[in-house]
Amino acid sequence: MDKTPLTESEMYALLAKNLSYLRKSKGGLSQKAVARFLCLPPKTIMNYENCRTTPLAYAVLKLAHYYGCTVEDLLTKNLTERK
Repeated sequence: MDKTPLTESEMYALLAKNLSYLRKSKGGLSQKAVARFLCLPPKTIMNYENCRTTPLAYAVLKLAHYYGCTVEDLLTKNLTERK
């Protein structure tokens, strides 16, 4: 049986943590480099990673593709624990 689903705020916090972790683990990319990839201002990436704002679905899809994971993993799994 599956464990209790995440709340919306837990999901956003996990997304923020995963985005920061993946960016840093991918050769120490800067927020500016990721922002360029998404055609967004660098401050937007900072806000995503600090859980101040949440990305649109399209941005989450693009980020998942860029980092080589699924949208579901990005939103629901703690990727810092993967080996």
